[in-house]
Amino acid sequence: MSNRLNQLMQQKHEELLKEWFEQAIAAYPAEAHKYFVRVDKDFANPVGSNIYRNMDHLLSELHGDRDADKLYGHLEMIMKIRAVQDMKPSKALAFLPSFKHLILTTFKNEVNAGQITQADLDDLYTDIDTLMLIAFDLYSESKEQLSNLRIAQVKEMNAMLQKANLLNESVDTSTFMRCSNYIEEE
Repeated sequence: MSNRLNQLMQQKHEELLKEWFEQAIAAYPAEAHKYFVRVDKDFANPVGSNIYRNMDHLLSELHGDRDADKLYGHLEMIMKIRAVQDMKPSKALAFLPSFKHLILTTFKNEVNAGQITQADLDDLYTDIDTLMLIAFDLYSESKEQLSNLRIAQVKEMNAMLQKANLLNESVDTSTFMRCSNYIEEE
């Protein structure tokens, strides 16, 4: 990516971050949205402040050195937060491709004036696409880990109930999971 695009992104860092964060929290219900915007309150708003802080670091890396380990770490934190919440993968990851449109609209004049070339944009878009693929892997891994923890918890509870002689027979985990999913839907 050109130094010019890096410089422009750095100059408009706060503006880009604010708009990008707004796009990221748009995936949440309206009642949650009003709490997540209070990013200055780590204790009162750990979800919003963690997402904001990690997006800030991601943006800094995108217009900076693009250290793969740092990008991965910040992206991992966001995906772990999103995986814990009841959110479809498409909504959880939507903030990444939306950044492409944000860049294009923010720097429309510079693109039209030729200060930013299509090659510069393509380089950035390739990096964002790579982040998207990594984010999907991270989200999937986190969801799988949560599922495994839930199954282990059910098995442990079943074993305790059996040991206390409160169950006549062992509960089949798959049947229990289907029942618990049904209960959650209602």
